[in-house]
Amino acid sequence: MNRNLFASLGELYNLRFSSFKPITSKAFRLKCKDDEYYIFAKKSNIYSQEKYRFLYEQGISNIAYPLKNNKGNFITNINKNYLYLSDYYRDFDIVGEIKAVNMVDELSNLHYNTYFKRQLSVDFSRKNMEELFEYLDYKFTVLEMFIRSVEARPFDEYSIVILKNYQYLLDAKAIMSQLHKQLIAVIKEKKSVNYAFIHNNPKTSHLLTASGKHYLTSIEKSKMGIPSLDMAKFYIENEHLNFDIKNVILPYLDKYEDEFYRNYFYFLVLLYYIKGLTIIDKDYATAQNFIFAAHSIKKFMNLFGLIDEDKTE
Repeated sequence: MNRNLFASLGELYNLRFSSFKPITSKAFRLKCKDDEYYIFAKKSNIYSQEKYRFLYEQGISNIAYPLKNNKGNFITNINKNYLYLSDYYRDFDIVGEIKAVNMVDELSNLHYNTYFKRQLSVDFSRKNMEELFEYLDYKFTVLEMFIRSVEARPFDEYSIVILKNYQYLLDAKAIMSQLHKQLIAVIKEKKSVNYAFIHNNPKTSHLLTASGKHYLTSIEKSKMGIPSLDMAKFYIENEHLNFDIKNVILPYLDKYEDEFYRNYFYFLVLLYYIKGLTIIDKDYATAQNFIFAAHSIKKFMNLFGLIDEDKTE
């Protein structure tokens, strides 16, 4: 943030700033001249204005809305620099497990208060699912070719790690194939499912607690979608925490009384783990990547009963 931008912000919000301090590459803490009051500023994008406006007009109360500038906008555009300002709240430690549970509660409230029924489109939805499966088919083919190359070369410590963990990826392939068939069948039925405003980036760092209430922040990536997507990303972000994540997520998905939401959640989590698998060569980086992906997949499949634990031993 340069001084001209800094000064222009003050004019648009009728505030006088004396200094600013970077918090991250996109966020700043601004100090007001008059009364030691602090303001939080963050870089945003052109689309966020309509998202905040939609949520505001819908009366959604668990969103940390930016301050409006003197034009009545939540997002300020200064020479194509899109920013928002809000009150600054000092961060304080909350146990990660507690924040995660609170995060699901607020996502649930957001989904419930913005949902609408939409019939799955055979043309659009099936095309997307087929493209995803084509990608998976390609990825698993590349994996198979890589495994064959490992088997053909002299064994070393990397070979053992890669070959030992490959079975979990094969288990994931079989499960995803079955889930894909079930999802395609639902699409063919043209079933009506719940769409809602989803956060799409549900990190616990995007939950603000102030005055005993919880607010969702950082909605730049949000969109209308199926709530299972928020739950899948929430799981991946928080599966390392020490709490019963299964019995936080499943009761939420089961409120819909339709196995579609569970199946879509399972498919997405496995998809993200497979997409994150990077093959370089039979080296330390690839071995570590295999260990992470395989152990994460194994843990997920066991936790949600997608495969017998004995089979993954």
